[in-house]
Amino acid sequence: MKASGQTIVLQRLTGAGAGPYSVKARIVGADPSDVVGAVQQLRRKAIVSAEDVESTGFPVPFLPKQDRLIWNGKTLVIIAVDDATRRLQGVLVAYELELAGA
Repeated sequence: MKASGQTIVLQRLTGAGAGPYSVKARIVGADPSDVVGAVQQLRRKAIVSAEDVESTGFPVPFLPKQDRLIWNGKTLVIIAVDDATRRLQGVLVAYELELAGA
């Protein structure tokens, strides 16, 4: 992921550890050019290295609907966190973050 990911910023809006925290991630999902008609919010997914998150000091666990991800100048809301899918022999390798926003 470090070689192929993009730098994104994780933000906690309130409380201890507000951030920002820069990490590498891979963003997948809807592209505005792929959507026909009126769309109010696009859904994307970010795959973020657990090691990167830990090394920055970001205060895990993630707080869905309170934490933000900034990518390509867009602020996206983290609406769900999957920390089960990307494990190897029980060890967390990456988080899958479901994102909402423009």
